[in-house]
Formats: sequence, structure tokens, C-alpha cells
Amino acid sequence: MENHKNKLWRKYSKALEKGNYNKALSIIDKIFGVKKIKKLRLLRYFNNVFRLNPKHLIAYFLKGHLLLSLGKLNEARNIFLILYNLDKHNPSVKFSTVFVLRRTSNCSHALKLIDEILEKCPNSAIAWAEKGEMLWRGGHLEEALQCFDNALKINPNDCHSLHYKGEILIKLGRYEEALKCFEKILHEINGSCVYALIHITHVLIILERLEEALEYIEKGLKLNPNEYMFYLHKGIILNKLGKYEEAIKCFDRVLSINPNISEAWNGKAVALEKLGRIKEAVECYNKALEIHK
Repeated sequence: MENHKNKLWRKYSKALEKGNYNKALSIIDKIFGVKKIKKLRLLRYFNNVFRLNPKHLIAYFLKGHLLLSLGKLNEARNIFLILYNLDKHNPSVKFSTVFVLRRTSNCSHALKLIDEILEKCPNSAIAWAEKGEMLWRGGHLEEALQCFDNALKINPNDCHSLHYKGEILIKLGRYEEALKCFEKILHEINGSCVYALIHITHVLIILERLEEALEYIEKGLKLNPNEYMFYLHKGIILNKLGKYEEAIKCFDRVLSINPNISEAWNGKAVALEKLGRIKEAVECYNKALEIHK
């Protein structure tokens, strides 16, 4: 029978291949234990292994993940680069290296590795999505969009790719297409996805479909009554509808959750100005400007 640690490593590999890095790191903690002192002892053990065998692949792999679990990203990056040079054809090694390189802002090298993965595995939706995310972070929106489209051809229900595709389409001003992405997530994949609801209300406000947006906001508040974005969007809509007193209550709710939201201060200022409460409006405008500094 498969022992417990082997099961954990198998789960870790699956999480890594699916791009679920937070889950992968939590599994690493289960494998090595959460006590820092134990992890530091293990690091010394691996250093002794390398003295005996400087090309011990498994030891490099384990040490790299141990450093990741300790938050030592730069050291982990160096270990995975050594491991990659020793074992270039191992997909787990490549994905681990891509993950670390991306987290340490070495995206050009990470993109090179992703291209190598895609050359051998062109039907890897995870690899296309990973490349798309890196290109998106670099501001290459059209190229990123193509990557997410490729990922969605392989896996049409990939929430990760749909989310990023929707965000890119918003930035490109293609709002109807963006709306379809987030509605697909909500209506076909995950009916309780708060993130999708936030984006749907945002796009509907841009399209001036205010009544529809309010309906989605009410759905969102039932799912998460403490999500300030719903109150922010509701306040914006109420301002547009001329319901300034109600809008102020929404902006105040946002600011009670997070006082550093400049859009809430600005929205509140607009409502106060419309109500003729100029002194209070100026104070709110100044608060919004302070946050932007």
C-alpha cells in the first residue's frame, strides 16, 4: 500500500500541474511539518547529501520545496535552476521552477521554460494559462488574451482562464465579451463565485445597465455581506440614480470595512456635493486625494 507521505507527494504533483500553488505549498508543509526548527535541520541534512552526491536530483527537489515552505524564495529559485539544468525534461521540475521564477519577478526566464513545456505539451491548458498570466502581468494584453483563448479551447470551464480573459477584455474596452466570461463562471461553473459577481456588476455599471447590476449586487451581498466592493458599486449606482442619501450610507459601509478606498471617499464627496453639503464634500475629496498620494 502507498504510504502517507507518498500520497501527499502525489497530491502535491497534481496541485502543481493544475497551477494550484497555494494548495501545493500547504501540502509541502504537511510533508515537512510546520515547525521551523525541524525544517532548518532538514536543510542541513540536504547540504550533507550534496557533499556526498552533488547531482542528487531528489535532494535538490526536496530542498527547493523546503526553502519555498520557509519563504526563502531567492534560495529556492537558485536550487530549482540547478535542478532544472540537471533534469530539464521533468515536467514537475519545470512547473516548480516556473512558479518560483514568477514569484521572484524573473518572468523572462519563466516564460522561456513555459515555452519549452508548450513545445512538448501544446495541449496543456495549465501551461497556456500560466503563460497568459505572466504576459498579463507584463502588460502584453493581446498576447495574454491569445494564451487564455488557447487554454479555454482545451478546457472551456477553466475558471482561472475565464477570470483573466474577462479582466483583459475590460482593459481593452470589450465589455460585452468580458461580461460573457464572468456570466459563464457564475451560471455554468460556480454559482457562488463572489469574484465573478463583482466583475459582472462593474461591467454592467459601465454599460449603464443599472437595474441589472443592482440585482447582481443583492445576490452578492447574500453570499458575502462583508464584501465592500458590492457596497461601493451600489453607492455608485445610487449616485447615478440621484439617490444621494442612500449612496452615502453605502460609501460609509465601505469605509467602515476599509477606510483606504479612495473611490468610496470620492463617491461620498459627489453625493454630499449634490446635496449642497459642500464643506463635508471638500473633506471627502481631500481624503481621496491623500490616499492617491
